[in-house]
Amino acid sequence: MSFSTTFKQIIGHIKESGDESQPRDLKVREVLLADFDLDPAMPIANFKNRPFNWKYLAGELAWYLHRDRDIDYISNFSSFWKGITNPDSNQINSNYGSLVINNEQMSWVIESLKKDINSRQAIMFFNRPDFQFEGNKDFVCTMYANFFVRENMLFMKVQMRSNDIFYGLTFDAPFFAFLHQSIWHILKETYPDLKLGRYFHFADNLHYYERHFELADNIMAEEETEANTFVIKKPFLEYKNGTVRLSDAAREYCSRIDASIGQDGVNYKNILSDYFNI
Repeated sequence: MSFSTTFKQIIGHIKESGDESQPRDLKVREVLLADFDLDPAMPIANFKNRPFNWKYLAGELAWYLHRDRDIDYISNFSSFWKGITNPDSNQINSNYGSLVINNEQMSWVIESLKKDINSRQAIMFFNRPDFQFEGNKDFVCTMYANFFVRENMLFMKVQMRSNDIFYGLTFDAPFFAFLHQSIWHILKETYPDLKLGRYFHFADNLHYYERHFELADNIMAEEETEANTFVIKKPFLEYKNGTVRLSDAAREYCSRIDASIGQDGVNYKNILSDYFNI
């Protein structure tokens, strides 16, 4: 099943089983304690009424790989981040690359599963206690990702405290699928026959805002669109001697996205297609 189909089911579930609330005086439709699963090779939600934003995905992935919490780079791809910087700074907290693509979080996951294929400890944490401060406008939505192997398949569970399906989930899912595939590629060096399992997504609060009420209705009325895959061709992350590093393919990719900034007519889907099966 494509993520577009799953996404429509999510909208339907929120409309049928959810309630309206108004956190920060912004009306939302929401459900509590929601969960679904998807194929990590098909994490793209693409609709006629909301075509997938390949430019933003390309920029966000490069920004995460740069592990740069300053918003100057990502602001070339979206103005979203400008309103949620930390007090008296130009930085945010939710650069997921800076949080988990490192020798602390990612190495822990890899080493846990290399030492014990049945491990229940292969968790990488996103939100941290030091983000609990007054005036924080970017309180990281993702809590953790848990990787586990059963029946010779690598599964991943993502736990979120809060998840906006339009501004968050549509880009969270491709990045988490990228992480899932990346860990799988690294573990295949130890377990050559390991298969890629499902990606399970849990959110304590799954919602969309009033500005998207009409869009949600329009998407529900659409015919199904063609499914898009998002599968790594050559791994972007390498793991050697306890160190996580970018591969040559990842560095080349980042250089191309860097060079595209300020250029007109860039086809970001085509750039991504050089590195992912789309």
